[in-house]
Amino acid sequence: MKGRYPESGAVALEFLMLFPFVVAMLYGSAVYGLTFFAQYRMQSAVDGAVETALYLDRSRFSDNLGSAVTTRANTALAALVAQLPPSLRDLDTSAACALETVGGVEMLHCRLVYPNYQTNPVVPALDFGMLGEFPPLPAQLDVDARAAF
Repeated sequence: MKGRYPESGAVALEFLMLFPFVVAMLYGSAVYGLTFFAQYRMQSAVDGAVETALYLDRSRFSDNLGSAVTTRANTALAALVAQLPPSLRDLDTSAACALETVGGVEMLHCRLVYPNYQTNPVVPALDFGMLGEFPPLPAQLDVDARAAF
């Protein structure tokens, strides 16, 4: 059988060498997809809090409009975060919304931070020892929304 099929086993060898890369690419795309989806859900909650806060009767709260907007935004954000998936529910919303002045315009700024995403991700990264973790993940996920009122 010496000269008949000189390349026998080449396909099996190629499969063994390429299979880990294909699996890593599939796993990486799944991890990044779930990471971006978690960030999207957080962004949706922050956007909803800002939108809800701006639906206030300005004539009723004319004296303290800023504090009423901030209180309503923080309350709405806490309620919206409570509806997120369990891995995102324990985000700190106590003072996530505040007023800031940008260029002379008073704005409501709401921000959520998932502080330790690299150590506690939604989907775990694979650890390859000396090669490090795959896929590389951000240290934290943060989203924010602003609106002038």
